[in-house]
Amino acid sequence: MGAAILMVLIMITPSLGIYFSQRSQLAHIRDEEAQTHASISALQDETKRWHDPDYVRAQARAQLGWVMPGETGYQVIGEDGKVIGSTTSLDEKDPATQASADAHWWRQAAESIQDADHPAPPTATPGAMTTPAMTSTASARPSSPSPSHR
Repeated sequence: MGAAILMVLIMITPSLGIYFSQRSQLAHIRDEEAQTHASISALQDETKRWHDPDYVRAQARAQLGWVMPGETGYQVIGEDGKVIGSTTSLDEKDPATQASADAHWWRQAAESIQDADHPAPPTATPGAMTTPAMTSTASARPSSPSPSHR
């Protein structure tokens, strides 16, 4: 009788492992789904707010420092000469936009060919084993060509 019960337990054990694994995956997927629905509703609420002209005016005042016609705008300047507060200026150039405007398409194409010829070495993941041959070739090759070699 004991041997029969032992055999049944041995036969059921893999199925139970799969069952509990799938239940934990299902719970994880349901949590992700709930987070996604919460994110979607938050984004829909934000979209509704942006359709309100008063909210747009308030954001323009807070983020850009804009004022309505006839009003006088003030900025507090600190001892270091910089504006105190979280206002941004439209006169300032975004470094990412400036860099993309300076780079011409033919330079980008040439750089992509050079990058394809000399790809960056893969980053080591924790616990991953590397061979001495992999580390020596990766350190001998430059990760990107310098501008003086063009």
